[in-house]
Amino acid sequence: MGMNIVRALQSIFKRAAPVEAGSHGPRWAHGKVLRAPAQEATRRRQLAADRAAWLAMNDATAASIIDRWASNLVSDGPSIVPRTNDDALRRSVTDSWARWWDRADAEGRDDFGGILSRAARGIVASGEAFLAVEVDDAGELVLRSLAPEQVDASLTRPAGTGGNIIAGVEMDRRGRPTAYWVRPATDALLAYMLTARPVDAGDVLHVFRRDHPGQVRGLSWLAPIATLLSQIGELQDSVLATANTAALFGGVLTNISGQPTDGVAPAAGLMPGALVELPAGMDIKFSSPPALTGADATRREMLRSVAAGVGLPFELVTGDLSQVNYSSMRAGFGEFRKRVDVLRRTMIEAQLIRPLWRKWLAFEAMHGRISASVAAELEPLISWPAWLPIDPQKETAADILALDAGLTSRAELVAKRGRDLAELDAEIAADRFVPRAAPTTTPEESDA
Repeated sequence: MGMNIVRALQSIFKRAAPVEAGSHGPRWAHGKVLRAPAQEATRRRQLAADRAAWLAMNDATAASIIDRWASNLVSDGPSIVPRTNDDALRRSVTDSWARWWDRADAEGRDDFGGILSRAARGIVASGEAFLAVEVDDAGELVLRSLAPEQVDASLTRPAGTGGNIIAGVEMDRRGRPTAYWVRPATDALLAYMLTARPVDAGDVLHVFRRDHPGQVRGLSWLAPIATLLSQIGELQDSVLATANTAALFGGVLTNISGQPTDGVAPAAGLMPGALVELPAGMDIKFSSPPALTGADATRREMLRSVAAGVGLPFELVTGDLSQVNYSSMRAGFGEFRKRVDVLRRTMIEAQLIRPLWRKWLAFEAMHGRISASVAAELEPLISWPAWLPIDPQKETAADILALDAGLTSRAELVAKRGRDLAELDAEIAADRFVPRAAPTTTPEESDA
C-alpha cells in the first residue's frame, strides 16, 4: 500500500503541468510562495533593513549601489519655480524659496539638497525615509530627518478612530494615514526603550516605493540581492584563501635511501634560479597548490544579477566600462533614466516635494508673505538637473532636428536640461546685449 502511494506521487511529479508555476513540481519547494506581499514586506522589513545597513558599512558593492542610486535619483536637488505667467510673482516666490532652501535643515547642517540626498540614501538602504515638518525657535519652517526605527513598527492594533495602526502608521477607515507613532530618540538602543507618541500625518513626509496595494512601510531595495551579495563575499574570501595557499609554494625533502643523514636541509633557502646540490639519498618534491579557475567569470555574472536586482546598469554598480560602446551605453542608460524619471515623479515629487511645497506656501500665506488665494492655487514647476550626454554632439544634433521638425518645443528641451526657459532667455538676452563704447576723439578732431 505504501509503495503504491509513493509510485502515484512520483507519477504526478513527473507529469508536466499545464502551468508549472501553479503546480507542485520538483523545482518548487513548498516554501517558495508569497501569498500576502504587502503584509510580508511590512513584517520582514526591519531585519532586511538591518542586514542592508550592515552591507552598506561592510560591502563595497552595496555601498556603491546606495551611492549610485542616491546621486542619480536626486543629484543635488531640482530647480523649483512657481508655475505662473506673472513674472513679478514668479521672481518673488522663487527668491523666497531659494532663501528657505538654504536653511531648511532643523539641525542647521544641510540645505534642502542635502536633505534630499540623505532621504534618497535611506530609501535605498532602509526602504523608506521620514521627514518631520517643524517650526523652529525663530518661527521658520524646517525639516527634521527621522530614523525609520523611530516610527514604532511593533505597534499594530485597532485605532480609537475606527481605523487601524499598522507598524506605527495610524490610518482611517479608507487607509489614509492620519498619524505616525514616533519615538523621540534617534539612538536605536535608547529608542526601543521610549514610548512612541502620535504625530499628525500632515507634519510627516513618508517617502517609499509602494510596490503592493495596502503596503504601509517600505522594504529595502537591497532585499532581493542581499543574499547574493553575501555569497559574492564568500566567493571573494575563497579566492583570497586559494591565493594565500598558492603563495605557500614550497618543497619537501625526502630521504629515499633509508640511510641516516646529517639533518642538513640545503634546500631551505632556495632562491629564484638557484641550483642546489642535494646530499646523497635525498630527493625534493614540490607542492601543487590548488587553482580556482573561472572565479572571475562567475563573480562577474553574479554582479550582473545584482545589478539587475537593484535596477542599476552593471557599469554603474562595478565602475567597469571595458565592454561598452556608444550604442550599448545609450540603450542601457536610456532605460535606466526612464526608471529614474518614473521614481522621481511617483515617489520623490508626489510624496515629498509637492506636499512640502503646499505646506511651505500655506506657511508663507499664514505669515502674510503671499496671498492665501494665490498660495492655494500655485503649482510648482520641477526641473531636475540634466543628464550628462553620452555623446553631446550627436544628442544636440538630434534635438535640433526634432525642434525643426516640430516634434518638440524649446521649453521641453530646456526642461530636459534642468533649466527654466524664462531664466535661460534672460541670460541669453543679457549675453547678446553689448553696450556701445563711448566714442573717443583726439584733440585735433575736437578742434576741427
